[in-house]
Amino acid sequence: MSDLLPPADVPASAGSGRARRPPRNYLAGPERRQLFWRFMPPAIVLFLAVGWVERAFFRPVPPEAPPQVDTTLKTAHLERTIGDAVVIEVEPEPLDVAADDVGASASSLAQVRDDTVFRPGDEEAWFQIWLTLRSADAGALRRSQARAVSFIELFGQPRSFRGRLVRFSGTVHRLQRVDAPPNDYGISGYWQAWLEPDGGPASPIVVYFLRLPAGMPHGLRIREPVDVVGYFFKRWAYEATDAVRTAPLVMALEPHWKPIRPAQGGGTVTGSYALVAMAGLVVATLLGISLAGRGTLHREPPGPDNLTAALAEVETESPGAALARLAAAERSGTATPPTPEDDQP
Repeated sequence: MSDLLPPADVPASAGSGRARRPPRNYLAGPERRQLFWRFMPPAIVLFLAVGWVERAFFRPVPPEAPPQVDTTLKTAHLERTIGDAVVIEVEPEPLDVAADDVGASASSLAQVRDDTVFRPGDEEAWFQIWLTLRSADAGALRRSQARAVSFIELFGQPRSFRGRLVRFSGTVHRLQRVDAPPNDYGISGYWQAWLEPDGGPASPIVVYFLRLPAGMPHGLRIREPVDVVGYFFKRWAYEATDAVRTAPLVMALEPHWKPIRPAQGGGTVTGSYALVAMAGLVVATLLGISLAGRGTLHREPPGPDNLTAALAEVETESPGAALARLAAAERSGTATPPTPEDDQP
C-alpha cells in the first residue's frame, strides 16, 4: 500500500500545471452569506417591480356604480284660481291584504297617499302602526320572516309594500328627535333617521324609530351602520335643498345598531397586523444572517498537511499477506482470524 502513496517531496498536484482549487463548501458561513447577499436583494427588487407593474397596468375593475334614482317630485303644484277652493281627493282603492300581514287595518292604510307630506288622512294608520310596534318585541321582530327589500323596490312599488314588514340595512347619517302630533296613545315623539341604504343608490330612506339602543349616538352628522326591520308606510315628500323630493318612509321599533369600534393609536387593525408582520420578517432575517455567520456548530478537525508523514507510523499489510492469513485461520478452524497486531511479540 505504501507503493501507492506519492513521495513526500512531490506535491499532490504535480504534473497538472497549476494548483487545484479545493471544492466549495456551501454549508460554510462565508458561502451562505455570499449566497444570501447575491440572490436576496435582486429578489426583493424583482418583487417590488412586479407589484408596481401590477398596480400600474393591471388594476382591478372597479365595481359598477349603484343605479341612481330620480327622486324629484314630478307632480305639479296645484294652482288655485279661487281663493277658497276646496280640493276633494279621490276615494281610496281598498287594499286586498290580510290583517296579519300588515301593521294597521286595511281601511286606514287605504287612506294613505304617496308623494305627499303628512296628511290628516295618514294619522289613523300612522298611530295604529306605532301601537303594533310598541306591543312587539325587538328580538322577535329581528327573527321574523320580514322580506329583505332594496331602495328601488320600496320607491317603485309603494302600494305593494304599504303597511308590510320589511328588512334592509344601511348607514344612518342624521338622527334627531321629533315631536309627535297630539294623540291619545301616549306617544310624545320618535327618532327620525336619514339612512343611506347598502348597495345604493345615494338617496335616503327615512326611518322613524320609537326608541334607540343604549349608547347609540345621534345628531346631524353621524355615521352609524344599522339593520332595520319595520313597516313601510308611504313614499314621503320632503323639501330638499334643490327641489321637492320623495323618499321611502319606514316605521320601526328600534334599530339593530352595529357600532364601529374606534381604531386605537390612530391606525387600523389591518395596519397593525402589517407592522407586526414586517417586524417579524426583519427579526427573522437578522437571525438567519447571524446563524449563517457562525457556520456549523461542530467543525471537523483540519486534515494533515503531509499524508506520507502522517501514515509513516501506521503498519500496513499487503493484500497477499492478508489473504494468506485468512486461509491459515480457516484451516486451523479459528473463529476469529488473527490480526497483524496479534502476530507481533
